Amino acid sequence: MSGPRDWSPQSASRPGVIRRTLPVLLVFGLLLGALFYLRDDLRELLGTAPGSPRTAVAAHLVYEKTGPVDGRCPGLPEDLDADQEATLTTLAGCLDRMWRATLKPAGVDYEPPEETRLIATPEEAACGIDDFDWAGIYCERERIVNVLTEDGGERRDTFGMMFTLAHEYAHHVQQLTGIADREGSEVFDEAWSRRFELQADCLAAASLRTVRPYLLNELRRGAAAGRDEADAGADAARRSHGSGASGARWMLRGQKKGTIAGCNTWKAPADEVS
Repeated sequence: MSGPRDWSPQSASRPGVIRRTLPVLLVFGLLLGALFYLRDDLRELLGTAPGSPRTAVAAHLVYEKTGPVDGRCPGLPEDLDADQEATLTTLAGCLDRMWRATLKPAGVDYEPPEETRLIATPEEAACGIDDFDWAGIYCERERIVNVLTEDGGERRDTFGMMFTLAHEYAHHVQQLTGIADREGSEVFDEAWSRRFELQADCLAAASLRTVRPYLLNELRRGAAAGRDEADAGADAARRSHGSGASGARWMLRGQKKGTIAGCNTWKAPADEVS
């Protein structure tokens, strides 16, 4: 009959629970610390960091399969300011035509936004009523483009509204192609938002590059300083939309390249989408 194991003072003592587990805990803690310290490098290595060339959005087939955006809009009136609503409505039709033709080689069936709203106040928008100050907003769920036509009760600049319309249409394109999908291992933080918004700036410039080039140049130069003011609203805009310098840089790329591939902010280094 077996009984308890005999023990004598001469027998080797067994280490306690704390002594046995302490080395394991120390190793585990060191691993956690290393993972935290190297998290950005690991995210880049694994392709989960914003801008990693191995993320699905950075390698989307739309960059390879599409050519230059046909930025012509022959139906626009000579005097853009004469009837702003007519100008914007005409441009919306041109943007539908441009993006339908551009996306077709990539196998994307283009569908126009469900609605384009030209609104005097944010309360008339289909979404974003409680968001911070904006000139336009795209409602992804409803697929509605909203463009604000007034600022403090005064009519906004016509070409500025045209760029806003083209920018929100770019968000519609991002939605249709799947670039806007917030799924998978990507990190959807402010860095992601900046790439998303700067790409829309670039695509808007690509679609307007032959409409009124001199006006687009003026708008780009103004954008270079517009987001760099020292106030809370400007700070929030920089964090989510990028600096004025970055916005101007990507607008210029859109003007020069004229392609979706030229606007691939997802492959750009962090300092180009800051």
